[in-house]
Amino acid sequence: MKIGDITIEALIDGETAYPGEFLYTNKEREDWTEHEQFLDPCTGNYVNTLGGFLIRSGDRVIVLDTGIGSKPIYPWLGGGFRSSLLSKGVAPEDVTDVVFSHLHLDHIGWAAQHGKPFFSNATYRCDRRDWDFFVSPDYEIPEWESSTSNPAEDSAANRLAPVASRMEFFEGEQGLFPGISTLESSGHTPGSTVLLLESGGEKGLLLGDLVHSEPELYDDNWDFVNHVDHDAGRASIENALGSSDAQPRQRSAWLRGPARVATVAVRGRRPRSRSAAGGPPPPPSVADQ
Repeated sequence: MKIGDITIEALIDGETAYPGEFLYTNKEREDWTEHEQFLDPCTGNYVNTLGGFLIRSGDRVIVLDTGIGSKPIYPWLGGGFRSSLLSKGVAPEDVTDVVFSHLHLDHIGWAAQHGKPFFSNATYRCDRRDWDFFVSPDYEIPEWESSTSNPAEDSAANRLAPVASRMEFFEGEQGLFPGISTLESSGHTPGSTVLLLESGGEKGLLLGDLVHSEPELYDDNWDFVNHVDHDAGRASIENALGSSDAQPRQRSAWLRGPARVATVAVRGRRPRSRSAAGGPPPPPSVADQ
C-alpha cells in the first residue's frame, strides 16, 4: 500500500482466534450472525492476525509494532516476524525506528530477543502514558494476559528492559517524522496511538488496536472487552473514523485472518449506529496485503 511517497507493507508474525462473543462486553453469539463473513468457516471463531507494519519514507525504515514474539503461549501463535521482515529485503539492523501503537504483549514481542535489542540500530518510541502505566512497578498484570503468556519474558517491563535506554516518548498528537504523526487514541490503553500518514496530497491511518474487528469500522456499538477505559476507547474510534469528509479514507489495521492482514478502505460516512443508517450497512471492502 502507498500513501503518496510513503510505502506500507504488512509484517505477519502469527495469529490468534477466539469466539467472537468473547471479544466484546455487549455481544452474544447471535450478534455475529450478520457478520459471519468475517468468521473462520471451519471453527466459527474470529481470527486476528498478529504482527506489524513496515513503513518506508525517505531515509527512514520504520517498524510499527513487533508482534507476539518468538515463543508465544497458546492461544497466541507466532514466530514469523523475522522471516516476514527479511522477505521484504530488510534486516533488523536496517530499521531506523520502532514505534509502538501501545505496549500490550502482542505488539512488543520482537522488541528484544535473548536480552538484546532485536533492532540493533533503531530508536524505539511509544506514548509516555503507556510507558508509565505498563512499566510501573505497581502495574498488575491482568488475568487474561498472565494466563496466556510468560510474564517473566513477555510483560512490558521485562520485554522492554533491554531497549529502555533507546526509548523516546511522545504524548497524544505529535509529529514523529516528515509526513507521519500520532493521533490521540487513548482508551484501549492509556497511550494507545494511531499513526496519520500524509504524502502527495493523500492521507491514511494505521489504526493499531483502535478496532479489533470489522464491525467496529461501521457500527459504534461494539465494546471491546480489554479496554482500560471503555468510554474513551469508543470515543477514540469515533474521533479517528468519524463522519467528516476531511478524514483519511484509507485505514489499515490487524483484523481477520487466517495469516493475512486486512487493509480496509471505508468509503462514505461512518454511521453512528445501525438504526441511524436505516439498517445494517454493507461491510467495508477488504483487500489483502
